Formats: sequence, structure tokens, C-alpha cells
Amino acid sequence: MGTAGASTWRASLRVDLVAALTVTLVGLPQCLAYALMAGLPPAYGLSTAAVAGLVAALVGKSPHVVTGPTNTTGLLILAAMTPFLGPSGLVEADGLAALATLTLMVGLVRLALGLLGGDKLLRYLPESVLAGFTAGAGVLIGVMQLDEALGMTPFRGGGLWSQATAFATHFAAGDLPRLPAVAITVATVASIAVGRRLAPRLPVALLSVVAGAIFARVVEGYGLGLLLVKDRASVPSGWPPGALPSLDPALWAQFALPSLALVLLGTLELTVSARVEGARPDMRREIFAQGWANVAGAFASAFPASASLTRSVLLRLGGARTRVAAAVSAVAAAPILLFGAEAVGYIPQASLAGVLLITAASMLNRGRMARIWLASRGSRGLLLVTFVATLTLPLEAAILVGCGLGLLIHLGVSADPNLNWLRVEGDVLSPLGPGEPAEVAVLEVSGTLYYAAVPAFFEHLQQTLPPGVRRVVVDLSHAHELRFSALDGLERTQKILSARGATLGLAGVSEDFAAQLRRARCTIPFEPASRVPLASARAMLARPTGAPGASDPPGPPPG
Repeated sequence: MGTAGASTWRASLRVDLVAALTVTLVGLPQCLAYALMAGLPPAYGLSTAAVAGLVAALVGKSPHVVTGPTNTTGLLILAAMTPFLGPSGLVEADGLAALATLTLMVGLVRLALGLLGGDKLLRYLPESVLAGFTAGAGVLIGVMQLDEALGMTPFRGGGLWSQATAFATHFAAGDLPRLPAVAITVATVASIAVGRRLAPRLPVALLSVVAGAIFARVVEGYGLGLLLVKDRASVPSGWPPGALPSLDPALWAQFALPSLALVLLGTLELTVSARVEGARPDMRREIFAQGWANVAGAFASAFPASASLTRSVLLRLGGARTRVAAAVSAVAAAPILLFGAEAVGYIPQASLAGVLLITAASMLNRGRMARIWLASRGSRGLLLVTFVATLTLPLEAAILVGCGLGLLIHLGVSADPNLNWLRVEGDVLSPLGPGEPAEVAVLEVSGTLYYAAVPAFFEHLQQTLPPGVRRVVVDLSHAHELRFSALDGLERTQKILSARGATLGLAGVSEDFAAQLRRARCTIPFEPASRVPLASARAMLARPTGAPGASDPPGPPPG
């Protein structure tokens, strides 16, 4: 390596290290808070960030993807692990094997997704579904932080209704909000909100959490009743305990749907994170990286991880140039976990609740939701259904409901091609009104004409056939997915028109469909597609009735 190359390498390394430090400082409180939100002691947030983050950085290719705990997947993990929560509302030692099993399943499903090219399925997930789920998850995150934010005894609610019921029960039993916790929550929320506006480059969330921990350490002996992280879960120095994944078939069956939902949502987070600002990464490789990251995490005291949008954006804004930045930000979590456990234990639960309340508010993107709401009735319905399902159904069911409804709407729209009748007026084709007679008419077909759309095409043609028509030309210039079903439907149309004394011709026929027509020995005359709009239709109209066409079947082979 020459002098210039070495200098460039050092400059790149320096930029990567600065970007990695920024992500570590901002991500520390997020990782702790997201672990608690997922029903796990906070140390598991750091082990997940370290192991999954490092493996994903080494296997992946994008320099701007940070892997670890995330807010939306945290709720799905909590829902899946609810049967294994202890009295404190956190997973205890006897549930660690189940946690490892869930993490391993998420990794294996992602590897299978990469092998099968499943990243292409993301094209069929509407933005309105993602917006509705994200907004619903934001509401749930906010509601589920009320106990810690108000200093009350932690609830064990796993959803909106159970959390509201638990809140009412505790309140009726005299478990009232505590002023010190409320004050710390308000101070944390206010400092982060103001800091983001006035000093966006400072790790304001981390500074707020550190200030809360210092305050809690100073007033520890004054009996303020301030609940700390160590009061809810032990924070021993060193790596958090783990267990090997279970091979119990019943447990794998229990986690089948949650793992699919985690993979779907996690892959969406990965797609958004990797494609920020128009980037075009190798998504298949990134999915593999996420898969191996979770497989490794299953054996290293980690929970299911995904790409973090906020920390990935920070890495990009920091100017990271290589994967070294993401790897260093992951490794930097390990010393805090190994040597800073005591300090983590003094963090007030109200401080982490404040961080999560800010996170929840940021997930309610009102501008984006308003645009989706105003765009169309279909997008409005998808947004509303997914939002309500997220609040009322198990989260894994909610996201599948949204995806399923979106797919049904897509199939319904694609099965109804746009059909327009046109009349010939000299050298011009103009719209033909319903019921208007015409001796020669052109039916313009736009959209897909696959097997599910052919019945709609056939029915529309029969119902709207112009009175007195003697010649019909079907323009296929803008039709797609033309297969045997389309050919069969057009031949049935030819028979109906022939029974009425009319003829049928095709215009704008693609090379592929023309080859199908010839191989099937179809007798419908056609004109190939032209670069000039409707020129093919005019060519067909100019041909005398009964004249041989390009679709005439070949004669018998020479014998």
C-alpha cells in the first residue's frame, strides 16, 4: 500500500471510528430500554447489540446498517415470551431456553428467506400497512411504559386491554404515581425533545439517562421510593446468562407464527434502513447477514435482532465509509456490559420509560399517515384496519392481517382490467359512449389479463358490446400477463362475435403472445405491437375483412 493509500485508509478509519462512537453513545439507552420492553433484563440489550451487531457487520455488505434491538420487534418478542415472564414481568432463568429457541428460529427463517429470494415479497406490502402497524406499535409502547413512567409497581400486561386493566387494578389498590419518578420521566422527555431540536448531534438521550443514574445514586438513602433497574432485575457484571435452544417440537410450533412475524417486520426494517437516500444494497446478502446474526445470538444470550433505522441513519450521517463502523459500534457495547453493570443498575426505570415515550411519539408519523389517509379509499382502509388490529390482536396476527388484506386488495384490483371502447372517426380513435352504436369499434385493454382477470374481461365485453357492431379490434398494447387463459378467452369472444355476424381482430400483440398464438394455431388475425400508440389498431382496421393475418397458422409440414 502506497503513502497515498495508507493516508486514505487512515482517514477512512478515523471517520468510521467517530461514527461508531456516536452510534454507541446514542444506542446505549435504546438497547437497555428495548430489552426491558421485550420483557428481558437490560443487560440482554447490550449482548444482543454486541453479538448480532458484529456478526451482521461481518457478513453483510452495507456500511450503513446497524443491527441490534429495535422498538417494533421488541413488542413482538414480548408477546411471544409472555408465557415465560416471571413476577417481575421479565423472562427468568427457566425461560432462557425458550428465548434462545425463538432467536434461532428467527435466524433460520431469515436464512431460508434469503435462499428462496423472499426479499421480492416485500414489493407486495403496502406502505399503508407498515404505517398502520408502526403507529399502533407506537401507541402500545407508550401505554406499556405508564407503570415505569409513573413509578408504580411494574404491570404484566401484554397488550392494550391487559395493560389498561392492570393499571386500573393497581390504582384501585392504592398503588399511586410517585412524584420522583414522574419528575424524572418529564425531565427525560423534555431534555431529549429540546436537545434534538437545539443540539441534534449530542447524545442527549444518553446524557439524560446518565444524569438520572447520578441523581438516583446521590439520593439512594433518602427513601424517595425511586425504582431502579437493579430493583427489577439483577445486573451482574459480566455476560448475561443464557441457555441452549430447545428441541421441543411443541415449543417450535408455538413460536412458528411469532418467528414469521418477526422476520417479516425485521426484513422491512432492514429494507428501510439499507435503502435510505436511494441506496441500492445487495438485499439478499443483507438478509443472510441478519439470519446469521440471529443464529449466532441464539447461542450467546441475545434475543431476536434486526436493523435499527435510527442508529443506521446516525451511522450514515456520521459519514461511515466501511463496515468497520458498524462492527466497532457493536464491539463497543461489550466493555459496558462487562465492566459497567453497577452503573447500569442505578439507572431509574423512569429514565428508560422517558426514552421509550419519545420513541413511541416518533413512531406516530402524522404527516405520512395524513397523506396515506387522503390518497385513496383502499389505502385509508388498510391503514385503519392494520392500526386497529395492532391495538386489539396479538401483534403477529395484526401484521399478518394487514399483509393479507393488502394482498387481497392487490389481487382484486389486478383481476379487474381497465377496458375502454373507442370508435373510428377518420384517422382518429375517440371514446365510444355506453350504448352508442358503431359498426367498427376498438376495445382498449389496460392492465393484467391473467387467468383471474379473463372472466371480468369476457363479462364486460358481452355486456357493453356496441349495438350494430360488425368488426371489433381488441388493442392489447397495454395488456400484461397474457397466457393461455387470455388466448382461450379471446377465442370464446371470437365465437360469440361470429354468432352475431361480427369479426374479431387483435392489435398491439407482443412478440411473446404472438408466438403463443402461432403455436396454438389460433385463427384470430392480429397485428404486432408498434411503437406508435394505436398504430397497430389502425393497421388492423385498414385490413379488409377476412384478409390473411400474421396469425394464420402454418401449413402442414412437408411430407
